[in-house]
Amino acid sequence: MTTRRLLLTLAATVALAGLAGCASAPPAAAPQAETGNELRVLVFRGGSAARLGHNHVLRASDLRVDWPAAGPVLSFRLDGLAIDPQALRERLGSAFASAVDDDARAGTRTNLLKALDAAAHPEVVVRTLQQVGEGGQRAVEAEVTLHGVTRRQWFVVDVDGRRAHGRVVLRQSDFGIQPFTVLGGLLAVQDALVVQFELLRP
Repeated sequence: MTTRRLLLTLAATVALAGLAGCASAPPAAAPQAETGNELRVLVFRGGSAARLGHNHVLRASDLRVDWPAAGPVLSFRLDGLAIDPQALRERLGSAFASAVDDDARAGTRTNLLKALDAAAHPEVVVRTLQQVGEGGQRAVEAEVTLHGVTRRQWFVVDVDGRRAHGRVVLRQSDFGIQPFTVLGGLLAVQDALVVQFELLRP
């Protein structure tokens, strides 16, 4: 097998791992319930051979949202993540336009759950601590628990009536996760992840 073919094979089976990588869910992940709530994680390829890999999008298919007085609490299971749903990739534009087949999705899922030690730490929880701002523009401080580590993080949130749209950048290394690499870093997953969420208050 040539070096190029080896790289292409690796690119089709790896690239996720911290909260990222290159592979995904079994042939058909369960569709997300129609609750008006959605959480997505954007994972970006890196390394000098990045063009051989893929950017990835993960969706929390079992996202649960509670609304105590302090603000929403979000939780989901890592083994419930939908990896690279085709319709969602298409919505995200050209950076996610490359095709990801079922074998690649299955490999990504395996790498992801192993890297996150999902058997020991199966759930991610985001708990609101405080909100700053009024009207449509808010800064929200929350506790994020991932991989058995809890960190405080500020989010930017836009509020429109009952709807809220938020986004934040998380670094895998802040949660004790080593971003995935292969072949001495030729193909890698970038440490920074973009988390986007949309919530509908009951």
